[in-house]
Amino acid sequence: MHRSWSHVACAAACGCLLAGCRFALVSDQGWGGPQTAPPSDRAATALHRPAPKTVPLEIVFARADEGDAAWQDDLWKLADEQAFDDAVRRRLAANGLRVGLLGGSPPPELAARLEPAVPAQADDLPAAPEERPAVVRRFLKLLPGRDNEVVAATGLTELVMFEHDGTEVHGGTYRDATASFALKVWPAADGRVRIELLPTLKHGPLERSWVGEEGVFRLETGQRRHSLGRLALTTTIPHGGMLLVGPTGDATSTVGDAFFHERSASRRSRRMLVIKLRDRLVDPLFAAASAPASEPSPSGAN
Repeated sequence: MHRSWSHVACAAACGCLLAGCRFALVSDQGWGGPQTAPPSDRAATALHRPAPKTVPLEIVFARADEGDAAWQDDLWKLADEQAFDDAVRRRLAANGLRVGLLGGSPPPELAARLEPAVPAQADDLPAAPEERPAVVRRFLKLLPGRDNEVVAATGLTELVMFEHDGTEVHGGTYRDATASFALKVWPAADGRVRIELLPTLKHGPLERSWVGEEGVFRLETGQRRHSLGRLALTTTIPHGGMLLVGPTGDATSTVGDAFFHERSASRRSRRMLVIKLRDRLVDPLFAAASAPASEPSPSGAN
């Protein structure tokens, strides 16, 4: 019995070889290795392409002086603030903040106000806020789900800030403070990007502390962190869209004031944060669905 089955297996293998059957191995570059796939197989090959590893974002801080703030108001009129829940907008407004989504590019005259006059590097920025350019832009490539920091204001020697927790107001004085946003991004399969922003305040002298991450503890040196968890934002930016974050109300001692208002002996101004997706990110599955089944023949070909 065992011998007869062996004969059958051998005969089947010989039949496959005589018939010209071929077996392909799957590699990281898709079926059949690195060679170019024929047009009819490109949709199937796209399924094996790795998804984008980084998310390219454009981060802009744009300043408007008191006598030149009308263009920011015009930009806010185009933004959809209703894209956020009413409860979220109430919490933000109580703390001097507002957010909105812009589905496409603004008019040219407003888009020009978001362009820096001279490209600047991080090391080129002066320490004094009044000496910084009106528009500062950064291009970032972020890993999905990783912590990143977007600094909104630094060098705050003595900051008085009050928070509204929904029922009452409380706050205090923070020395040597830096106002920043903890930023995380996740690309969606259809080209959009989900963004999470958490206002954070670092303050006080440098301290050493143990930090645990993924089961490993390490000793870090840094300032104390005060995270404003009630003001965390989560939204999805479509391709070509923008997320706007800025202050609302008068320049008082709110969170929005601490993050976006500038006051000096020579100038009073307000800034806004603009986050834009630089390139369209599409999951290979969606790219395959939109890929043509075949390519047209060259002109004159039979």
